[in-house]
Order: sequence, then structure tokens, then C-alpha cells
Amino acid sequence: INPKHWFIPNDYYPNLVEFLYGECTTDEQRDRVSQELDLFISNGMYDVLHVMKYVVDTLRANNVVWGVGRGSSVASYVLHIIGVHKIDSIKYNIPIEEFFKGDQNG
Repeated sequence: INPKHWFIPNDYYPNLVEFLYGECTTDEQRDRVSQELDLFISNGMYDVLHVMKYVVDTLRANNVVWGVGRGSSVASYVLHIIGVHKIDSIKYNIPIEEFFKGDQNG
């Protein structure tokens, strides 16, 4: 995946880490964000988070409705914060490993 080739404005790379931690109100949330960011980075998927933030912001700005969540993406609290889905994986005790396990079978 090379998000640099996706049609996203060059100046649309806000400080995503600052945004994510700014949305956290508990230590549990901050710990989960830290864990997930490490996994996104180690799996080469950090840039995709910027793309998802841009997509969600664009949908919101244009009053487009999208799904509440499906599949393994609901295991990601970071994607919940960004707004990709509305499922709080901390509240429902969904481990982040559910999101990344699909890559293990290659």
C-alpha cells in the first residue's frame, strides 16, 4: 500500500498522533492508542491512518453517511477515534489483534 499515490492534498497531513491522544480521556485509552500506533507502524500501515482521517473528514464535510462498522476494523480503537466506525473496542473488550490477524495467514 502506497498512500502517497492516493489523491490526498499534500498539505493534509495533520499531526495525527497529537489528535489521537487529544481524544483520550483515560489512561486505558492512551495505552490502547500507544499499543495500536506501534502495531500500525510495525505493519507499515501508519500512513493509511492519515488517509482514513482525510476520508472521514471529507465524508463529514459533505454530509455523507457511512456504516457504523464491520469486520475486523472494529477491533481498532484508533479507527474508532478517527471515525471510521462507531464501535468502541475498549468498551466491548475487542483485542486489537483481531484487526491484524488477517495478515498472518498471508
